[in-house]
Amino acid sequence: LTLLRRRTHHTRTHTNTYKMMQTNTFSQRVHVSSCSQLRVNRRSPCAASAGSATRACARKPRCVFQPNSTQQCEHKQQQKMMMMMIINDKSKIKESTKRIAVCSATTAAAADAADASGENAAVVNTIKAIFGAGGFALPWAFAQGGTVLVTACLLSSLVLSMETLRMLVAAQDVVVSNNTASESDVSTYAGLTKVALGAFGENLNKTLNVVTCFGITVSYLLFISETAVAMFPAATAATITKVQAVSAITPLVLGLSWIRNMAGVNIISLVGTCSVALGMLVCAVSAATKISMPASLAAIPVANVAAFPGFFGTVAFLFFIHFTLFGIQQGMPQKEKFLGAASKAFVLSAIVGGLFGIICAVGFGPNVSSVVITMLEGPIGVFVKGLLCVNLLFTFPIMAQSALVVCESVFTNNDPAKELAKLPALIVRSAFVLFAALCATLIPNFGAVLGYVGGVCCCAMTLVLPPVILDKCSKKAGQALSSADKLKIPALTLIGVVCMILSVVL
Repeated sequence: LTLLRRRTHHTRTHTNTYKMMQTNTFSQRVHVSSCSQLRVNRRSPCAASAGSATRACARKPRCVFQPNSTQQCEHKQQQKMMMMMIINDKSKIKESTKRIAVCSATTAAAADAADASGENAAVVNTIKAIFGAGGFALPWAFAQGGTVLVTACLLSSLVLSMETLRMLVAAQDVVVSNNTASESDVSTYAGLTKVALGAFGENLNKTLNVVTCFGITVSYLLFISETAVAMFPAATAATITKVQAVSAITPLVLGLSWIRNMAGVNIISLVGTCSVALGMLVCAVSAATKISMPASLAAIPVANVAAFPGFFGTVAFLFFIHFTLFGIQQGMPQKEKFLGAASKAFVLSAIVGGLFGIICAVGFGPNVSSVVITMLEGPIGVFVKGLLCVNLLFTFPIMAQSALVVCESVFTNNDPAKELAKLPALIVRSAFVLFAALCATLIPNFGAVLGYVGGVCCCAMTLVLPPVILDKCSKKAGQALSSADKLKIPALTLIGVVCMILSVVL
């Protein structure tokens, strides 16, 4: 009996000890698991792994958990689900990071490629050439010609301009690729015209260039003088005549025309472009606040064909600027990107110009000024007008430089190696500006000047000459034209001649 009692006691003691060991072991396991879960919740999945959390809890217990068997199973299932979610999140984060990195690299590569080719700079410079003082006459054009008719003319001018620009670039390529002329020979509009049409073509191109720049000079004088007068109080402005206003501006323009070295003027021109954008924005916002539908829209005609000679040149003036684009092309490291850059600038300018013209025409009504910025009132109006006048004054030397150089070359027998002496050059430049000032005092408004200049000279340089130049260059190079170009060349030439006639006769 004694031996039996000792064995039973020993067995119970051993069993209890074994149970206590199991309980302690299970408590430690649960303790580690729950602590690991807490650390996963408190820290980012990317910051520490489950193993590091387990080691941390093993060193310093932070919680004790005594579950039953059901709780243990549920806890293990939750822990497995959480670890799977963490693994999935890590995979998604890695995948998203890779996608973002690929997209960023692609975008950066495209931007770097555009900058290296000069495409971005060409887009900006082309928009600068399109939008200048002439953009502020668009509301007047819409108010005169009507919303539908002027919009149709705007889109037509856009399409025709892009097509004739393509023809000029194609003419350059065909004569250079066939060794008919060098790249330097066709780097300017006058040079390309000389290759295609000889000395007669070169002289014709230069004449049209001078007349165009002369008309722009007249419009600058009118624009700046009218804008400056609008800065004064209404009572004072009513006493200032056009002759007095133009006479006050002329000495400033005269002095600027004497600048023969263009170094540093481009920076001022950039500031002028920013002021033009600011002026258009302020005008559009001011006009939008005055719109009262449908009465405001009904006040503007849908189509007024009789006003075509007045407004067509204003619209055409935006895109008929091919004589200014050769310099932008030559400034690009990759000249083959020029046509694409110019097309982007043309389309963007058409959208902005059309919206600006319609909003201001509807907002300010049929009596909108030919220089819409003069409709602005208050301190912000005075500030924008003054800034625009100053910057357009300093933009004038860049705009008129090509025409002034052509005028000087008349007295050097068109020899590019010779430069006219200083005193004769100043006399020629002064005569150019003074004659423009005289015309500015005789012409009724700013929009009419753009109408005749854009309708005649710009039509000739943009619609008539490019098809003829492509045809002549292809024949000289011995390369056959495509079937499409054979149809387009006579059609575009005819359209150009008709537009020139209609802009004067109607």
